[in-house]
Amino acid sequence: MNIAPSVLRFFSPLRRVRGWHRLCAALNNPGRNGHGDVTMRYSRGTVSLDPASYVEWNVLVLGNYEGDEKRIFCDLAKRRGRTDACLDVGANVGMHALTFAETFATVLALDPNPPVFDRLVRNIATGSAQNIVPLNVGLADSDGALLFYQPTEANQGMGTFDPAFAPPNAREITLPIRIGDEVVAEAALSDRIDAVKIDVQGFEPQVLAGLRATLERCKPLLWFEVSDSTIERFADYGGIKGTVPFDFDLFRFHTRQIGGLFHQTRLVPCGVDEPLTNADYVVVPKG
Repeated sequence: MNIAPSVLRFFSPLRRVRGWHRLCAALNNPGRNGHGDVTMRYSRGTVSLDPASYVEWNVLVLGNYEGDEKRIFCDLAKRRGRTDACLDVGANVGMHALTFAETFATVLALDPNPPVFDRLVRNIATGSAQNIVPLNVGLADSDGALLFYQPTEANQGMGTFDPAFAPPNAREITLPIRIGDEVVAEAALSDRIDAVKIDVQGFEPQVLAGLRATLERCKPLLWFEVSDSTIERFADYGGIKGTVPFDFDLFRFHTRQIGGLFHQTRLVPCGVDEPLTNADYVVVPKG
């Protein structure tokens, strides 16, 4: 059985109910869907989504992807009065960038994978977001070119420069990488970065290292993903304290059950010297 995503999306208010995501995956699994383009309303316009790609499947079926996390991050920026420019590093097809564009004056959305980037540009155009600037490049701590592991199967958003994160049957291609500080300067955003989101499948420490001058100058909010491979690489860069050049408080997103039936996502504080775990972390500048 494979129920159409539009049918399941009708029941998307149930997405906070325990087990709803698993039930939807059983009724319409992205791994069983063929690649295609499905148009739906999102943010301030429409987007074109592939039901075979995990992130896009979540939007098609559940109405959003990391919706709670995006809301919390944007609300935090608003409360701190820091809503000028946002970097979306590893923008995929634009689901985060379009949401960020509702809060921040400018969003610089970067993705190195050409076919994913093409769809990002298309979604920006149809999503009625005039304040998103897309760039087809990867960020790192050096300029040049690097081997990229491009997905050939369902989830096109799993491409990475980190061989430890290479998806099954990945195609190896060479793509350009840039030092983040230089890219920010060329975009005339050097003094305007208020927030940075990084989701680059294990390459987060290199991205942060390449943005060091920007981080030191702007002291933005940071949201980044941590996995086992990322933890090992962070150690090479002196941990989070070695890559974030300002005083900060550290939090991670945590989803908990309420009454055994519903789930709720919130930020929980972490000690900056505590061992990292597989989670999405948020760095909040002190002061």
